[in-house]
Amino acid sequence: MLTEVRNFKILDVTINYPKLDKPVNPFGAEQYELQIATADETKVQELEENYIKFRRKDGKLVKTMQKDKNGNEIGEMFTAGLKRKAHKANGESNGKVRVVNSDLSEMEEVTTIGNGSKANVIVFQYPYDTAGRKGVASSLTAIQITDLVVFSPIGGVDFEAVGSIEPTLAEIQGSPSDLF
Repeated sequence: MLTEVRNFKILDVTINYPKLDKPVNPFGAEQYELQIATADETKVQELEENYIKFRRKDGKLVKTMQKDKNGNEIGEMFTAGLKRKAHKANGESNGKVRVVNSDLSEMEEVTTIGNGSKANVIVFQYPYDTAGRKGVASSLTAIQITDLVVFSPIGGVDFEAVGSIEPTLAEIQGSPSDLF
């Protein structure tokens, strides 16, 4: 097991569901997060040997169907979630995840990173021994986007403008039983 803190680089993975602009709060603690994916089982084994936990069911690795931005199936991949807490244990800000382009320039609009983008990822890893549990934690530190798939929201269903929703005098006269 890892005994010293370290930065670990994960090369050439697909990223999905990046939440990097502002922290999300899925389980009571604000965090930045994304999913990494690969179809290469050898890479999964290497990453698991380096404490990156991939999705499993009944002890076996699970492959999930990945789709492109148009919803077309592009193949099955193994997936792992990575996160970075927004705040340190003492309450101070932990800072955002650093995101750079392939030329190492800072990426200004991280909300444009779409599912299926290719990237290199750095995680900060440290051993822990808390409340009888031991292990190695990984904290998402930096991302280098090597092949950007631009996120563009697909037009969806929305409301249309309607007239006033205030009840008229004629509508509110009568007894409550008239409503049912």
